[in-house]
Amino acid sequence: MKKIDTVFITSSYRSGGALFTKMLNVNDKIKVSSGTINFFRYYFKKYDSIKKEVNFQSLINQFCFRSKHRFGINLDYDEIITHIKKDIFNYSDIYRLMCSKIFKNKKFTITGEHAGNEWRNIANYLKIFPKGKVIILLRDPRDILCSFKRTTIAKKNDYLISIFNYVDLINYAYILKKNYNKKIHIVKFNELKKDSSTTIKKVCKFLKIKYSNKMINEKYFKGIDGKKWDQSKVFSFSGKLKKQNVDRWKSIIEIEDLFLCEFIAKKQMKIMGLARSSKIFNKKIINKGFKKITSSKLLTESFLKWINNQEGNDKFPLDPTNPKNYDNSDFKNPTMFKSNIKN
Repeated sequence: MKKIDTVFITSSYRSGGALFTKMLNVNDKIKVSSGTINFFRYYFKKYDSIKKEVNFQSLINQFCFRSKHRFGINLDYDEIITHIKKDIFNYSDIYRLMCSKIFKNKKFTITGEHAGNEWRNIANYLKIFPKGKVIILLRDPRDILCSFKRTTIAKKNDYLISIFNYVDLINYAYILKKNYNKKIHIVKFNELKKDSSTTIKKVCKFLKIKYSNKMINEKYFKGIDGKKWDQSKVFSFSGKLKKQNVDRWKSIIEIEDLFLCEFIAKKQMKIMGLARSSKIFNKKIINKGFKKITSSKLLTESFLKWINNQEGNDKFPLDPTNPKNYDNSDFKNPTMFKSNIKN
């Protein structure tokens, strides 16, 4: 297998991963997917030793099945298996293979993926790829909260888990950045939107690829299928809020949610250089916030953990590996997928 370079991109949900990867993919030298593979969530160390034929066959079978029935990407299982048998395969080879196979054009020299809530696997990625590179996308937790609240199918107040995700992400991101300074690059969503050119130029320098103005021109953004990217599928709002994705929270966030976000993530917002609001939170607002943050087992456990040691977590409000928790609109073949996929 051609030893092309790799990149691993991660973020909290609703942080611009789909947009960012489409911008990168304009460049012929790089091809990265977003939310399509999820290597660490579904495959890494999930099949015991991949040196055993039955295990790597099962892994590739699931990869092909998931690609076809969830995303409409048809892959040749036999061709991939034959390819694997010719080489001594390990997880680095599997990652390269998965990330590159879903793209028809194979002229690129860098491949990888964007996977949400996978920052705790950055260390695993760098063990697999000592020369690999990581990009972490960061967004204002208040905007994340508002967007996630609108899109999640989780019940009641569990959208608030995004606050604890943000705490965990920032804690990990800046520690990892100190330990792997030259291997990790941080991209802030507000900078990507406000000054796309400068931000993408820095990313290109980090990845050692040539910058092009086409990378910030949405008419060149394409999906994995090579067709023009339909951005409407990633917008969580309509009307005047549709493309106002920086500081949107200022006009729509519930006051008790704002209190919780700025109370729990105060330290992490400061690290990221985000200013707190000038809102005054009275006793009624604070009590309402505390009632919300202890309204489910997930939130109560997360809140108590934060109180005891100031730690967040990477938990989802619903099991992301269970197809029952997926929206049918996300599937090319929901009936086949949900009835046959192995969790």
